[in-house]
Amino acid sequence: MSNILVFGAGGVGCVYAVILEKGGANVTAVCRTNYAAVKENGILMRSAKWGHVRSKPNVVATCHEAAQNFGPFDYILVASKAFSGTAELIADAVTPGKTAIVLAQNGILIEEDYATKFPNNVIISGVVYLPTTQVEPGVVEHGTLLEQFEIGTFPAKASAEAKAQTQRFSDMFTAFGAKAPVHDDVQARRWIKLCVNASLNPMTALSMCDDGNLLRSSSYAISMVREVMREVGRLAAAAGYPDAVTEDEIEYQLSRHIGRIETGGKEPSMLTDIKCGRHIEVEAILGNAVRKAGELGVAVPYLTILYVLAKGRDFSNLRNGDWKPIVAIS
Repeated sequence: MSNILVFGAGGVGCVYAVILEKGGANVTAVCRTNYAAVKENGILMRSAKWGHVRSKPNVVATCHEAAQNFGPFDYILVASKAFSGTAELIADAVTPGKTAIVLAQNGILIEEDYATKFPNNVIISGVVYLPTTQVEPGVVEHGTLLEQFEIGTFPAKASAEAKAQTQRFSDMFTAFGAKAPVHDDVQARRWIKLCVNASLNPMTALSMCDDGNLLRSSSYAISMVREVMREVGRLAAAAGYPDAVTEDEIEYQLSRHIGRIETGGKEPSMLTDIKCGRHIEVEAILGNAVRKAGELGVAVPYLTILYVLAKGRDFSNLRNGDWKPIVAIS
């Protein structure tokens, strides 16, 4: 039986904790605001696909507590937001040469921090497709049939044992009836998701519109989203993935959101985070892309504008010591 630590028990983390526990693993969850509820009642998943499923993982407040009481771990699933410094937060629970680190996070170029911090551990990169919301502490709604966790080793050319560890993780999803396909090189899948995340996520957060209303609001909106996606496609091609974000892929991804203009939109995660007064994943989704474009000499004017504006929106949303108040003119 695999021993797994889930770091980040929000909507995605809670669902994956249920899947892994029901798929045969021993699961420990690092909880924050939902600590008391999950400790007492466990996690309740209400899913359109799997029905109501309850799981009772071990519950801790920190990775240090997890390591002391429930370690060592075969896997750590990182399901928190993709912010810098997370590798440091999980360090106490990582056993060198044993613990595989599974990243269920958005963005591109997010793996290097973990690979540098833990050079003797397997890194498994993952792309999440799982519309879910924690509607109250420890209770998560999964209201559609969509669920897929696309995974692969980082780097793509890894040892046979790393590939085997990745497959064993996938098998636990399969045992529950969930999908975690293993890709030889999962980075192409990251670029595909980025074309949506780097366009509609910041545009909805900045406009405070869901995707359907954003596209309904202006005759220029659809064409702008398309151009942002094309910038991601050109950047992906320059980074070695010319077949990832193709014109056909762009039109397919865009059509999913255009279809919501009349039926009702969805609220992307950045918009939710802004509404809740939380930090947004501006660096993982936009900053890394803009910096990579600079390295490769790819012009990304739309991405750069969105990065600057989203960075400012994030700065104003969570004003810290660097924020300077407006000086009144007498």
